[in-house]
Amino acid sequence: MNRSFFITVLLLLSLNKAFSQISFIFLADAYGRSIDGVGNFQIQNFMAQAMAGQVTISIRENTSKTQVVSIVSPVFTVNPGNNSFPLNAFAGSKFNFSGNSLAAIVSQTRNFPPGEYTYCFRFLPIDKTDDYENCFDASIQPLVPISLINPADQDKICQKRPPLSWLPPVPFPPSMRFRLQLTEKRQGASVENLLMNTPLILLDNIPSTTVNYPSFAADLKEGSTYCWQVIAYQNGVILSRSEIWEFTVQCSDPVKPGLNDSYRELKNLVNGNYYYATRALKFSFQNNYAIKKLSYEIYETENGSNKIKNTPDVLITRGFNKIDIDLTDLNLTEGKHYILKVYPFNEPDVIVRFVYQENDPTN
Repeated sequence: MNRSFFITVLLLLSLNKAFSQISFIFLADAYGRSIDGVGNFQIQNFMAQAMAGQVTISIRENTSKTQVVSIVSPVFTVNPGNNSFPLNAFAGSKFNFSGNSLAAIVSQTRNFPPGEYTYCFRFLPIDKTDDYENCFDASIQPLVPISLINPADQDKICQKRPPLSWLPPVPFPPSMRFRLQLTEKRQGASVENLLMNTPLILLDNIPSTTVNYPSFAADLKEGSTYCWQVIAYQNGVILSRSEIWEFTVQCSDPVKPGLNDSYRELKNLVNGNYYYATRALKFSFQNNYAIKKLSYEIYETENGSNKIKNTPDVLITRGFNKIDIDLTDLNLTEGKHYILKVYPFNEPDVIVRFVYQENDPTN
């Protein structure tokens, strides 16, 4: 019995020594986002002599249980101590992508879509039968998710067939498609569960970032609140989901600046359905930071929510500002609806709807 115990201990010690001779260091959260990043790892050789061999990298997405790619390096030498994986060895490696849609995306874009991944690194010496492996896990999230634009969150609009628009995730490959869902919000219902039910509108395979209200759908109802969300996917794999925004159909009178009220506070303009901008956008704005230039954009609400180009720079100072944005050189159409989107530093975005006028409608 004692002899058997002694042999077992020796075997365990020898196995532990074998498996600790080569070790990998890989920062999966930092470098696991792309194929090129996977080559940024180090190898620790705890032996006194150099070893020649190959590295095999196997990458798997765990949620879908999908094998993505296997990378086999050429033979190279690992010296005692810490070794950075040679760039020429990674460039000369053989990349074997699996035959599934997720692997096709990675092969085309060189980036890993959002998911839960495991990266396994194995060193195979050319003159020994032992191999050494370490695995690392990472949760890959989209760097820039979808951002909804119109209708804005918590907005009140007077359009019963509104256009809907959003900004795509980045990167935005040409083969990306979008799915849009819109449904009525019922009192007491959880927003997250609303879109699990049959939506009022479900549009799929959308190639652009804006859609007109579909002709087959019934008009939205006055006084009702609606929720909507956009999903981006490629080759059947979901890449990004927007937040769920809600808006209410409520036709109210436009905000008309009075004679002594031409500079309404920006946040108060949000409470109106829209307001008249006579040749210029006028509002007051509190800048709490040392920002010298106002960050803003103007969009059409018709014709696919196109962004207006060549908007003038607006310089601001710290504290209270009265803003005048000259609209006369932007080729805006009188009577048309537009959106002003302001991006205050370190504060939520502000979206204001306005109607462009050449002459003061209050006269």
